Amino acid sequence: MVVGRGKAGPLILVSGMHRSGTSLLGSLLPPLGVPVPGDLVKADSHNPEGYYEHREVVNVQEQLLIELGRWWPSATGPLPLPADWLLRPSSQHTSAILRQLIQVETARQSGPWAIKDPRTSLLLPLWRRLAAALEVSLKVVLCLRDPAEVMMSLLQRDSAAAGMTPWRAQQLWWHNNRQLLLDSRSLPLLVIDYAAWFEPQQARRQLERLTRFCGRPMPAEPDAAEVVARVRPEHRRSLLPDHALPVPIAPELLKLTDQLRHLAAPETAAQQNQLDQLRADLLPSSRALLLEPLRRLDRLRAARLKRQARRTSPGTPGGWFDPAHYRSQVGDLPTVIDPLSHYRLHGWREDRSPHPLFDPAFYRQRCLQEGLTCEGAPLFHFLQVGLARGVAPSALMDQGWMQRQGVRLSPSEPPARLEQIHPLGRAAQALACGHPHLGAALLAQWLRLGLAPLDQQLIVSAHPALPWPAPSSPSPTGVGGWPDRFRLLLLGATPDQWWIHAWLQRLPVSASAVGEALAADQVSLPTVGLSLLNLPAGDWSLAALLGWSQLDRVLDPDPERVALFRRLGVNAHWLASSAPDNGWLNQPGDLDAASAELGAPHPSALPHGAVLALGTTGEAWERGLAAPIWGWPGFDALKIKDHDQARLLASWLQACQLEGLQLLRLNPSQKERMVGIFDPLSWPVDAPLGWLPGQFFWAPLHPRAVAAELAWRAAGCPPPPPCATPRPAATQLWAQEAEEAGFEPASAAVCISLYNYASRITEALESVAAQSHGPLELIVVDDASSDGGAELVRQWLKAHATRFTRSVLLQHSANGGLAAARNTAFTAARSPWCFVLDADNALLPDAVTHCLAITEVTPAETAVVHPLVEVQAEHGSTDSRTLISGVSWQRHQFLKQNCIDAMALVRRSAWQAVGGYTHIEGGWEDFDFWCCLVDAGFHGVLCPQRLALYRSHCSSMLASSTNSDVRRISRVLQHRHPWLQLPMAAPEC
Repeated sequence: MVVGRGKAGPLILVSGMHRSGTSLLGSLLPPLGVPVPGDLVKADSHNPEGYYEHREVVNVQEQLLIELGRWWPSATGPLPLPADWLLRPSSQHTSAILRQLIQVETARQSGPWAIKDPRTSLLLPLWRRLAAALEVSLKVVLCLRDPAEVMMSLLQRDSAAAGMTPWRAQQLWWHNNRQLLLDSRSLPLLVIDYAAWFEPQQARRQLERLTRFCGRPMPAEPDAAEVVARVRPEHRRSLLPDHALPVPIAPELLKLTDQLRHLAAPETAAQQNQLDQLRADLLPSSRALLLEPLRRLDRLRAARLKRQARRTSPGTPGGWFDPAHYRSQVGDLPTVIDPLSHYRLHGWREDRSPHPLFDPAFYRQRCLQEGLTCEGAPLFHFLQVGLARGVAPSALMDQGWMQRQGVRLSPSEPPARLEQIHPLGRAAQALACGHPHLGAALLAQWLRLGLAPLDQQLIVSAHPALPWPAPSSPSPTGVGGWPDRFRLLLLGATPDQWWIHAWLQRLPVSASAVGEALAADQVSLPTVGLSLLNLPAGDWSLAALLGWSQLDRVLDPDPERVALFRRLGVNAHWLASSAPDNGWLNQPGDLDAASAELGAPHPSALPHGAVLALGTTGEAWERGLAAPIWGWPGFDALKIKDHDQARLLASWLQACQLEGLQLLRLNPSQKERMVGIFDPLSWPVDAPLGWLPGQFFWAPLHPRAVAAELAWRAAGCPPPPPCATPRPAATQLWAQEAEEAGFEPASAAVCISLYNYASRITEALESVAAQSHGPLELIVVDDASSDGGAELVRQWLKAHATRFTRSVLLQHSANGGLAAARNTAFTAARSPWCFVLDADNALLPDAVTHCLAITEVTPAETAVVHPLVEVQAEHGSTDSRTLISGVSWQRHQFLKQNCIDAMALVRRSAWQAVGGYTHIEGGWEDFDFWCCLVDAGFHGVLCPQRLALYRSHCSSMLASSTNSDVRRISRVLQHRHPWLQLPMAAPEC
């Protein structure tokens, strides 16, 4: 499927080496009219003004590089990707996510748009494959920055997190720029020089090249000056003289920098040949081994650090001081200086961290809370005083968790491993591929910002650096050794809610034990059990998760979430809804007590196989309620005073199901949907054919739609069948040509569809005759009416023949529906524009005149001019609207509902281009027609004047058919136009 063809401009991939000004460029694109859409990565201390990176793109590309063993800042980052990397499952998974993202964004955009991520430098073949499949044109921007500046920026940022070294930084610069150049063959490529932004004249010329490359006009003054002014001197934070660099820059890198800067100069005819020659020189067959001297220097530095660590005396902090971590914070520390000595003399005064698991500021704060004064170096105070007093040296240490794991800190031993000191430690290590420093940094980020749903997905799919905890057994109970006495905590609910009791009967204890647990509110008991309800991912906070990790056990009905919780340090077990019944809802006398206390009828008194609806969806539902649907409209008004009555209600509902009643819950709360009593595993053996477990429905719902909805769900929610539009034969009952009488050719036709509206059609015809626009066609199609309306129209046309340039009355041989009638009218019309009018509505005198005036200055892609439409609610109608069609035509306005009435001026050629109107059983033909125009690249224009009258009455098609069948019709439209987001199309609605 081609998405957005003819609407969106090219997709511009902004890439290049990390720290090369890609974020600065990303900030300049939106003011130039090139959006950078999506949920963007937020700013931090390294990029205070934001990264302008699509969060989902960054996450999936980062995870792919990790799974391929080529995480970009790691020691293997400069190595080529595996030869078969595009065929691996992880790449296929990434491709599927990016494909969906491109489809959605391309359909939203109407011009050039951009995605910025330096990782694309290494993954460009994947983007090229997706763009070819989706027929999306690509352009590539390579952001170039001096390798010395990039090296210093990487050392400042990534020494601690990834062990970045000068040699690796230079290799990464070479690898990323070289790979992007090789993989971008045949694609439009623009080189943007980071240094040029800081020279005003060069910046202006570079801005002109950028706008031309993106297909946008150069901003006029002062807008162009405002864009250039976004570049400020403080953006260039890593500029150092050559003599201050820790190592020299390899000559090959300097040569490539000069070559690329030449390509970034104003275009010349020879530049493409130079680019091709540059790519040939960079091919693997001609690539020389680079940076070997730097590699040796790096090894010497590492060996020197190891020797210094071995010379550390027994009286020093041993494993609590990490020389490499400390050096990463003091980038200019000479190699001859012992890091620990530097910390003793200077580092602690500057709040340098001696170890990834030691935070000086945090430790000082905890000392104040404990009434201690931290004097001197925080690390030595911790080893001499804080350890014995149990003062945590870092927020990464969860002391309750450590106590549960039996972990004790010692001044002579290295700190405990990350997975021993925090419940999230094992997950952080998994996502960090076992790198301890990166794992600590990731854990600190989670504690600061929380766990996003995407983090949870990555944890589920990550290969563990350490073995994951064994999953709980998928037995009926999933948990053994239940204590005799326990306290039961219910998350997100209270025992006074009936749906909780439907699940309590699955606990692996007796009914009496459950009752004792509910009664023990504040009693201190040896074991705490937590029953988790079906919480969707992301509906729980990090604080709650850490609290659950302290509990003895957590029971959850979702086995997949159990696996996730165990990876997050929670002792979770699976409790299946098919677990043995402990008798909590089967106690003697429950049904009699439900009758006495709740007023509920005995289930056996209701017809077997009947539908019992709990609640109401409004007046239409209550007026249409009749057998075989039985109802308890006041279900939500039921007063539940304590957990005993809540249990009685749950017991009564279970008995109804066992009697073969089909339960419907109308407008349930979100928590009710978690109830286990409506689980398919509780079907009775002798259930009638087509019976389903209890079903949830939200308003609107009409009783006559219930049977069809239940049948659709029982069939597995199949997709709707294709729509077929009838084409009944049409007989001409009247035709009048008036051109010979001196009339000008008609520039517009009014097309009226008529079916059994004899009492209303005359007013519609009179409104057409009263139009101020002179040369006009009138086409009326009678869709096999049975009330004599066609003859009434014929007589009216005979009396008003001279008013119209041309008038035609056609009659279908059989009723074909609204779409068929409109198609017949459009086919019979000769004018380039047709105004659609239904027989029960009317036009105001200037409707055609004002709408036609707009068509004279609109582009060829304009297919519709829609005026404001006044709603006139007749007796019995509950329609409270005043005006419709009041929003302007934008694609997002159609996502959840139709926003444009059928009464509009439509270009006949656009109607032909999309194949006319399509018959939608039950209604919404006009909504579908608008969506077809959107799919084909057409659009509409608002005429901002009240020019038509919509009669809202009880006999309209909308009131009599569409509203009662809204779910099925929504599914049809959603299937035909997948970009819609119709709320009633989802199976669970």
